[in-house]
Amino acid sequence: MTKSSESIFDGLKILEFGRFVAGPYAAELFAHGGADVIKVEPTDGDATRFNAPIFPGEGKQYIIKARGKRGLPVDLAHPDGRAIVKKIAADCDVIVSNMRPGALTRYELDYESLKSINPRVIVGEISAFGDKGPYGGLAGADFQAQAASGLVLSAGAFDGDSPQFVDAFLTDYMAGTLLAFAISSALWRREKTGLGQEVSTTLFQAGLALQHGNANIFEAVDSWKREFVDWIEEEQPDPRVAAQKRRALSGTTVVGGLYKTLDERYIALGSSRAGLKKLLPALDLDDPFISDPNWTMPDNPAPHFDLLKARIRVEISNRTSSELGKTLSTNGIAFSILEYLEEAMLGAQANESGFVYTADHPAVGPMIMPQAPVTFGRDTYSASNSSPRFGEHTRKILDELGFSDSEITDLINSGVVAETLSDSAQGS
Repeated sequence: MTKSSESIFDGLKILEFGRFVAGPYAAELFAHGGADVIKVEPTDGDATRFNAPIFPGEGKQYIIKARGKRGLPVDLAHPDGRAIVKKIAADCDVIVSNMRPGALTRYELDYESLKSINPRVIVGEISAFGDKGPYGGLAGADFQAQAASGLVLSAGAFDGDSPQFVDAFLTDYMAGTLLAFAISSALWRREKTGLGQEVSTTLFQAGLALQHGNANIFEAVDSWKREFVDWIEEEQPDPRVAAQKRRALSGTTVVGGLYKTLDERYIALGSSRAGLKKLLPALDLDDPFISDPNWTMPDNPAPHFDLLKARIRVEISNRTSSELGKTLSTNGIAFSILEYLEEAMLGAQANESGFVYTADHPAVGPMIMPQAPVTFGRDTYSASNSSPRFGEHTRKILDELGFSDSEITDLINSGVVAETLSDSAQGS
């Protein structure tokens, strides 16, 4: 099928007030589709420009998240700076923000403030917890959302007996994806009504969504969940024991995890009861958990499953990863070989599936980058090669807003907007 030369979001104009991960990622998904995304950043540079810099003002995270966007360094604390971004907002389709709760309202860039001058605008916000509940209105980051949503204990990572959060910004990326979906839905609705609206999600909600399969609580079906909560509150058990019991009761087991092979690779195995019914026979093992219909889960399942895990570990330690891969594939058992991110990005799965590409960044040179994480059969949807250099688009954007050359120069000289990074911001 021949793809259209026009990108999916051609003609869509987005104003981004993104910080770090979630907001920039949501806007990035639209930039891949050809939307004109104007990223507003402080006049001393977006914070991610200086995270792991590989060029002055060009950090790795910034380069990836800002691909295909235009940049506008502007001082939002200055009335003239707010006037500039409000002028852009009056003529844009979407605003994306994950600034601190209430920031858009303070800058009069929230939906209620803008709808009179731009009734079609869609304002999308991400916060840690929203504005309600015990954490309402508080700023927060991914690891706090992981903890509050139960994701930390669901993931089951422990350092000794201490629970550990997953170091991959899970709720940030999930929230960015959810917001992109919400904005797309609002755009579809606008086609019918002609009106915009505000949409939002939170890192906390994203953490719950990542556990969707176990998140629905119906007393008639999952009464164990209420019993489990009561047991936790009454017994105050060790977190590891509690996590093991929750998994066991929910139909999964603690035998899922990483196992070392004979050739000193690690293999990741799933943990469902159905998976065990395939796995154990393939390893010439058996256990009453899968073979005895009358077997009862003990209050503390840890000793039983620790023993089963040890038996599995011995069997796997006597086989190579290649041998195991053939056995598991033949039996339809889910598995993967443990790899570092760098290995995965350079490996066959990522490359043959088209998820990575080599970008020729104008400042940095060739860089291996993640491609947009979805594909379309008919339309163009692909990541751009480059992120905006600091101040690269300042004059162009202000010119589009109707500012004269002298007015633009005055705004730069007064510090309302910026076109070059200061020596201190560059770290010199």
